Amino acid sequence: MSQNGLPSLLDRHWAESALAIGAIIIAAVSLWVAFDTERTNRELVASERQLVSANSWPFMEIGENDADLEGKDGMTLMYMNQGIGPAKLESFELFWKGKPQRGPEDLLRTCCQTPGASMDWMKGGLGMSSTAGLVLRPGQAQNFIFMTRTADNAASLDALRSGMHNLSFRFCYCSVFDECWVGERQFGKPADFRPPRVQACPVPAVPYGH
Repeated sequence: MSQNGLPSLLDRHWAESALAIGAIIIAAVSLWVAFDTERTNRELVASERQLVSANSWPFMEIGENDADLEGKDGMTLMYMNQGIGPAKLESFELFWKGKPQRGPEDLLRTCCQTPGASMDWMKGGLGMSSTAGLVLRPGQAQNFIFMTRTADNAASLDALRSGMHNLSFRFCYCSVFDECWVGERQFGKPADFRPPRVQACPVPAVPYGH
């Protein structure tokens, strides 16, 4: 303080410096709070998206029933969505001993036809539903082969049943968020609950049902 009661130049300098330092500290704190808030919001949005994505997870599986569509003795093969979200089925492939099959008739001729035997029974005793371009709700199933047991097809049906371990499948499906997976299944082997992710579903060389 100067002798006349007015602040000295040194006092004013320190006061101004203190105010400047205080302003810098306040600005730094405000910047840190804004940055931390933004980071927290981003983490919250990411967590919410992960939660929504997890609650929309589809999972395709293969099933078999020893009956036709009317409950009579026969066979029905189906794929089903056992996840908790809708599944958009983009492609489906069926293999017998690793060889792709175009449909149920090809499959039965490959797996089960005996030399010289007629397969005329397939014209009226065998059916197939759509196998791609579908949306399956959680728990929904879609048949891809169904047949009724008759005297004419009993031998072929029994041959198919005894050789089920030779059947394998591959399908590509996506969630409602366009997250896609390629799943492979084979009868007699446990399912892979972590199928590989893909950016987009590839077009199969020999799609089943086309």
